[in-house]
Amino acid sequence: MIHRGTALSALAALMYAHASLAHHSFAAEFDYDLTGSIEGKVVEVLYVNPHARYFLEVTDESGNTVLWDAQSRSPSALQRVGWTRDTIKAGETIVIEGNLGHDNARKIWIREVTFSSGAVIRPVEAAPEEDQR
Repeated sequence: MIHRGTALSALAALMYAHASLAHHSFAAEFDYDLTGSIEGKVVEVLYVNPHARYFLEVTDESGNTVLWDAQSRSPSALQRVGWTRDTIKAGETIVIEGNLGHDNARKIWIREVTFSSGAVIRPVEAAPEEDQR
């Protein structure tokens, strides 16, 4: 019998291997006009090129646990705005807001992350008007 964590790690590795074969543009995977949020427990962090990825266990409307693939910018771009490999850690429960994947894919492009402490981070520099709030 496979341990649940091992199975999730294997699934994440397979998803990563598939994605690393070809780097697609944002529009190929995500919808500019369809945004939403998910809340879940981070089970895997892949802080590697071409995009940092965070795999989350999310409870769907039917009460089932499903795996979501949250993607962001490259590690070097994230580092320029203060993120590190340890900014989001496995085991944390977070809320992610962003652009959803096409065709109901369980993917989200990270625009904002809210931690259980209430702290909020974004993978881009704040716009000047946001700095004045």
